[in-house]
Amino acid sequence: MEPQGGARRATVPQGYHKSAGPLRDSAFSLPYRGRPVTRNLLLALFPLAVFASSMPEQALAEPAVARPTLSKHAALQSSGTVFFTEVEQTGAVAAIGTAHSLRIPDIARLGRVEFRLGGSWDLISTSTRLLVAPGIPFDAPGGSVAGDFFIYALDSAPNGVRVLELESAAKLAGLTKGDAVEILGIPAKGGGNEVVLRGQIWEASAEQIQLNLEAPFDLRGWGGAPVIASASGRVIGIVQGSISSASNPRLMVGPIGAVQNALAGLRVRAAGQSFAKLAEAPAPRSDESARTQRQPLILPLPDRTNIHLEIEFPGDGAVVSDSACGTFVAGRAMALSDRSKRFDVALVLDTSGSTAESTGVDINGNGVIGARQRGRISSLFGGSTDKGDSVLAAEVAAARQILRDLDPRTTRVAVITFAGGDGKRETGPPALTREPLTSEYARVERALDFILRAEPHGQTHISGAVDHATTELLGLYGSRSEKIVDSEKLVFFFTDGQPTLPFGPLAQSDNTRAVRQSARRAHKAGIRIHSFAIGSEALAGPIASVELADMTGGSFIPVRHPGELSAVVDALNFANLEDVMLRSETTGNEADPFRVTADGSWGGFVKTVPGSNTIQIAARSTDGVEAVEVLHIVHEPAAEPLPVPTDLGVRHNRLLEDCLRNLKHLRVSAEREQAERVRKELLLEIGRERAKARKRAAEQRKQLELEVEETD
Repeated sequence: MEPQGGARRATVPQGYHKSAGPLRDSAFSLPYRGRPVTRNLLLALFPLAVFASSMPEQALAEPAVARPTLSKHAALQSSGTVFFTEVEQTGAVAAIGTAHSLRIPDIARLGRVEFRLGGSWDLISTSTRLLVAPGIPFDAPGGSVAGDFFIYALDSAPNGVRVLELESAAKLAGLTKGDAVEILGIPAKGGGNEVVLRGQIWEASAEQIQLNLEAPFDLRGWGGAPVIASASGRVIGIVQGSISSASNPRLMVGPIGAVQNALAGLRVRAAGQSFAKLAEAPAPRSDESARTQRQPLILPLPDRTNIHLEIEFPGDGAVVSDSACGTFVAGRAMALSDRSKRFDVALVLDTSGSTAESTGVDINGNGVIGARQRGRISSLFGGSTDKGDSVLAAEVAAARQILRDLDPRTTRVAVITFAGGDGKRETGPPALTREPLTSEYARVERALDFILRAEPHGQTHISGAVDHATTELLGLYGSRSEKIVDSEKLVFFFTDGQPTLPFGPLAQSDNTRAVRQSARRAHKAGIRIHSFAIGSEALAGPIASVELADMTGGSFIPVRHPGELSAVVDALNFANLEDVMLRSETTGNEADPFRVTADGSWGGFVKTVPGSNTIQIAARSTDGVEAVEVLHIVHEPAAEPLPVPTDLGVRHNRLLEDCLRNLKHLRVSAEREQAERVRKELLLEIGRERAKARKRAAEQRKQLELEVEETD
């Protein structure tokens, strides 16, 4: 007999802990609505088969994939993909993913993995143990594509997903080139719970399967995605990575046979081993796997990144009042390779003689465009009739643009200039610290003002500038900056030329080798360099700028027209964040206006309704790691307005300006579309110039007889 209201008691399937009780979602507090999938249950539901067959679209609407998620740093972080299958020995459903998506030390420390839908973030189930011994990540010693897997024992039946069957050993052995397959995954953008890609088998063996996709696709976060044989509808493998050298989109897949072999040795009703116990055990070795040669894989390893996502204003449970713009919400999102929550940034500006040249653009906005100045004696270069429109002025304007997008509470900034002797006068060292690392941005602005008033001269000593920046960021002997060990250290390096020192303009090979050695030293110190090659001369021989970025893990940004430097800086993202989104879960509307700055500071106005409101902020790093935070506020129209903290005042005022343009019925949407078109055109231009510059750098490498060096 059913309880009143027709609600049925949730049954507890075999293999799950009866003491688990209802599932509690740490972010949304969703009740448990589990639907266990076992043979007994399927037999019990057989009389409903006719009714179920009338609703195939609804059945297929449930996705088969999810994100394994950790609650880290007071936020949710997901990495990779899992799918679900029934395990005969336990009589319950398990989740299968890759070993390289989440690391044992992380899940051991946190004690629990949550499985969530990729688009809606609905909680599906949780896990506190692995059902079998963990596989070895393909990039670890002894690892292989086939042996890279985790099999998670679930604490309760998965809710809202469909369960997949694994292919039989006989059919796995019969896979051949040309067999059609489908790959189920979660789109990196768009918010969907599942997307299906199609392809064909290129090669198949017991060690690995290679697939050709029908079309290119953004595969970030697809490690662990199931590959389905179109003929049988069963899982034949797990996506591990894509092959960087393939001309067509090609995936490297671990055959599902390794998972089946692991499950075959499982005892009946085995419960698995807790994450903490697994962390204490020695890592498994596989001599056979160690002998297997791995192909180059390019899927990122998201576990190497931490997203620190926080809401700074207002506080959780705050009472907010009516506002024409909505409720101001602000915070920070930082995607870092360690636990650091601080940045140290060096702005390195080229002040050699060539930077006196005119950009042909009104950089200083005085209504006059500086032209090339003829007849100067002090420099080999003509210079500009308006110093405010020179290449150096463009560098300073770009530096100011970066500074406006940084947060002094977490980011210190230093200013460094570099040039070199021109043979006519004593110029001192190749680089100078104009302002040491400081959180007082007014001091940085004054240093930039001083640089703008100075007279550019000298040659281009790039290696000396890099070594000087390394010394300053590390706080070594001779620096003027206070040392902070655990900060994320970045250099924004601007130059309009090629290295002409320390060995002179005719020793190009030696000068370039010196740059590479300085880049190697910066890389070993944990410094990333984002290099800007400005103008035709820098792009005619870009190898030094390319190597600075490539050898330190930074970005190389070609700027064909110096006057566009500030716009290029504004169009790029240096916070390792692919996307940040602020929206109201109550109304379903995204924040408008909304801004994300270079260091991950964000803010926006969210429309609220009277009563309780739930606000969600989500961030995704460039390597696919995701984090979500939730804010609960109460809207009382007659309440006193909340005072905005002083340190958020600039961010708040910039957003108010955007909001006022909305309220005045300006065509903000059209302006944004135009701005987005301009941004995309700039990024396309950057891509084209980057390709040209890399080709030219490769030619230079051959001409200069330089060997490719691997970074440590």
